[in-house]
Amino acid sequence: MTNNIGNDPQGIARIDSAATLGLAGTNNSLAYRIEEIEKHFHNREKWFGLAADASGEVHVADRMAGGIQPFILTAGNDDFGAWVQVLGSSDTPVTSEAEKYDSHRLLVTSTNSTNPFIIQVIAGESADFATKLAAEEFTEAPYVSGTNNNDSGISNIMSSRVTAGVKAWARCACIGANATTISLYFGIHEYRG
Repeated sequence: MTNNIGNDPQGIARIDSAATLGLAGTNNSLAYRIEEIEKHFHNREKWFGLAADASGEVHVADRMAGGIQPFILTAGNDDFGAWVQVLGSSDTPVTSEAEKYDSHRLLVTSTNSTNPFIIQVIAGESADFATKLAAEEFTEAPYVSGTNNNDSGISNIMSSRVTAGVKAWARCACIGANATTISLYFGIHEYRG
């Protein structure tokens, strides 16, 4: 058996020189997945805090800048507290060509407990939360602050890509505590396909 990949006598393009459409191509193809990974690691982040002038579930987040306050999540009694909307339906896309985004990192600015927190992030409509929680369609990340005046830097989180314009929500629990709070900003990556 002769390996013709090197000289390509049949005119078949080698995979390392073939052009692909990446995220604009076939969903979940090899080229699509490679560009998705590439864009996850080599991309621009956009950071958000509480909107200065919120509008229902449409606009709840402003880009992080002077005067933009963090979101505040409140834990339940050794359980999760209420969901807080952190992205409205008009908050994404940030860049005009973006079709998808994923939650990527958190910047915690303060807590009122040094007990471990667990933060959950979910995308979609609040009416779908029970179904999404049962199907494990959310991301979660633990967080522990050494002091109530947090200076531990940025924490990475992993989440699935969702369509731009889909709302995002977060909530927290604090182990062994009730009504504790965690204040945070969050960063996203956007993708064109």
